[in-house]
Amino acid sequence: MNALFTRAPQHTTAAPTTTPTPNTITFDTTAYRPLGLFDRLSLRLGLWLLTRHADRARALDHRAVEALRARDAAAERDRRERAWQSAAAFSRPPF
Repeated sequence: MNALFTRAPQHTTAAPTTTPTPNTITFDTTAYRPLGLFDRLSLRLGLWLLTRHADRARALDHRAVEALRARDAAAERDRRERAWQSAAAFSRPPF
């Protein structure tokens, strides 16, 4: 009894052949195809979404930079105030 569950090909031409797979996919870019209404609307929507995202990211970045500068300025003011108070405490007469 044959242990294989597939049937052997009866002839060499009966064997299944595989078609070669192309390595690249090419498109005919020379043909003129005018854009339809849906294409124009989807391109305009995509451009609007990209510019909206860029504007929001720029605003968020600007706010983050402002917050960082404000934090650094507050830390510098606090350091200078503590240094001034320390210097004032040591310059007082001891009595």
